[in-house]
Amino acid sequence: MLRVIIVEDEKPTLDLMERLVGRHPLLEVAGAFTSPLDALERYPQLKPDAVFLDVEMPKMGGIELADKFRAIDEEFQVVFTTAYPGYAVDAFRVSAVDYLLKPVTSDELERVVARLSKNHSLRSALRPSSAAEEPPVRCFGTFETRKADGSLIGWPTRKTEELFAYLLANPNRLAGKWQLADLLWTEMEEDRALHNVHNAVYRLKKALKEAGLPVDLTHSNEGYLFSISPSFTDLESFRDFMSRTSAIDERNAAEGEKLFRFCRGALFGSKDYVWSSGLAAEVSAQQSSLARMLAAYYRGIAEYAAAKETLRSYLSDSPLDEEMNAELLGLYAESGEAVSFRNHYEQYAKRLKAELGIEPAESIRELAARLSICRPSGSCANARHQTDD
Repeated sequence: MLRVIIVEDEKPTLDLMERLVGRHPLLEVAGAFTSPLDALERYPQLKPDAVFLDVEMPKMGGIELADKFRAIDEEFQVVFTTAYPGYAVDAFRVSAVDYLLKPVTSDELERVVARLSKNHSLRSALRPSSAAEEPPVRCFGTFETRKADGSLIGWPTRKTEELFAYLLANPNRLAGKWQLADLLWTEMEEDRALHNVHNAVYRLKKALKEAGLPVDLTHSNEGYLFSISPSFTDLESFRDFMSRTSAIDERNAAEGEKLFRFCRGALFGSKDYVWSSGLAAEVSAQQSSLARMLAAYYRGIAEYAAAKETLRSYLSDSPLDEEMNAELLGLYAESGEAVSFRNHYEQYAKRLKAELGIEPAESIRELAARLSICRPSGSCANARHQTDD
């Protein structure tokens, strides 16, 4: 739920905006003001997340007031309301999220709320309450390790980095020395490969110690044990959460949302290790599962804009996921968003054809046909006359 204030100098327009905004399931009206000065004075007590702000007001214009709000909190989200689209240039000068043309409609409000919600979720997910909450190692969408002072580690060799990646992927369990030799130096003679394992472990322990990172890498006759806490890497935090979660509810929604936003992209980024393909597939399936659980949770509490935004965010990384595309298209159909349905269907069908040479699933094509957007064969008809309801 986003706390918002409304600033509009004309009382009838203010009342209309308050009713329209107040009906939205993702918004809570914390205050409504005809005076910019009153809004600025009450800001510290109300602590809103965003403001719907009229551009043209006496004594203090909306753009000036937005500057003052942003001086207090640079992440405060501003949406201008105006009868003149030419104000958009000035709106984005103060980093406004968007602007609404009067008279404001529910469809246009829905579009803007989706952006407000996305920005708020992303900022909440990426903003740790303390430096200690930021994991030293990131494995999603990249592979980087930071020292205690925040600077990046420079690994002495690529094999040292790969050894570290393998141990991170298999923490708190014995990694056999011969297994490591076979995985990392496949083409090398056994004795020489084992010698390289010992050297790589030595370099790794030295690099981690110099970086001031809290890890425990111990040696036994059979191999090595790498002990870390779940908070040491985003990968381990994600796997720990998924191992104890079968559904999203009000108790774990915030943690699930944070991990969903933070743990995106391919495992280890562009590092394509031969041994990591199975784990990468497992993690990808868990990312999909988390997205489905979050979308189901938001649907269950009637936060449909958040459900759609979750699905769109997931599909930006996995655009060919049939189940998730069907879910998003179903939400568009249920809410009567014909234009959004058509645009997404056409993009999905085009990508399927180009990359896999196939059409969307029959159930999806039938849904499109029922909405008179596409013919049963899958080809899209001219539907320019349609608009989102």
